[in-house]
Amino acid sequence: MDDHMIPGSPEKAIDGASKPNSAQVRLDTANQALVEAKEAVRIARQKAGEELSDWLRAAATDSLDQATRTRDRAITEVEEATKALNAAPMKESTAAPAPATDLEAGAGAGEADPAPDDSQPMFETSEQFLLHQLLPLYIRIIDSRNNTWCRQWFRHPEALSRVDALWRAWEHLRLDGKTGMSVWWKDHADPQMAVLLSRKGPFYECDLNRHKEPDPMPCDIAPEGWFPKEGEIPFP
Repeated sequence: MDDHMIPGSPEKAIDGASKPNSAQVRLDTANQALVEAKEAVRIARQKAGEELSDWLRAAATDSLDQATRTRDRAITEVEEATKALNAAPMKESTAAPAPATDLEAGAGAGEADPAPDDSQPMFETSEQFLLHQLLPLYIRIIDSRNNTWCRQWFRHPEALSRVDALWRAWEHLRLDGKTGMSVWWKDHADPQMAVLLSRKGPFYECDLNRHKEPDPMPCDIAPEGWFPKEGEIPFP
């Protein structure tokens, strides 16, 4: 059992029932966040250990560092939530709450629970967006005559960038309840997916059964001094 998880024993359940709901909810939320953070670290560590190109290895290492920091914050939150839960009865016993006045009772009666914050991203990563939102909606024929796709799309830097752009645009435009999704489909999904699925796109040497590591186009290095530095007159 995880050292930072609070066991769900009957004694704990009975004891927790008499404690403030807010403290228990905070602890439950912290425990769940810790479980998810540890799983993210496991996945990131697995990806970082694979044979990747230099660019993808750097991206995987960054993801692992970020997941580790998130896990450490979750551990701290579990510890603080546990302390708050244990201290809650003592705080309650020091001073009994004063009875609410008629004015306070009347003011609170009409108050509604705060609305959820829709501005928070619905998906945590572009991969989650692809798996649970984009691919279930965007269904096309994948064969040698129509479109192409690579199961290991995440090994293609261009595909990574395009899917990430689709995800961020979707998270922003979904908040527009009128024409947001229409704009997303017309200006983002259709043109981006047309490039990704094209036989001449980033997956042109891949198919559903085979991945080929993408090779950057050849490029020569310009002679020294070819490009003007900041403040110089460009290309006289």
